[in-house]
Amino acid sequence: MKKSKIVYEEEMVLTAKYHHPKSNDYLTYLSTIKTKDGGKNPIEMVLKFDGIPPSYVGIMPPKEYKINAPSILDLYSKTVRWLKKNMDIF
Repeated sequence: MKKSKIVYEEEMVLTAKYHHPKSNDYLTYLSTIKTKDGGKNPIEMVLKFDGIPPSYVGIMPPKEYKINAPSILDLYSKTVRWLKKNMDIF
């Protein structure tokens, strides 16, 4: 089986506010988005926690997380869903 090549790669910082009655902190993740030239889910984003853990957290979101998607729009919706689930941002 032929291994797919990386066509595009971008690194950026993703910052989200952690909503909790006792906390007014922000969580920062370094994200790497890779686009491959083939496969079922050619778009991949790896999130790595980078920063100081919130002052009051019941459950800390994962320090590292990987999201695969067939398109950029699906990647965005999966990322928003993950943020809602883990950080109660909306």
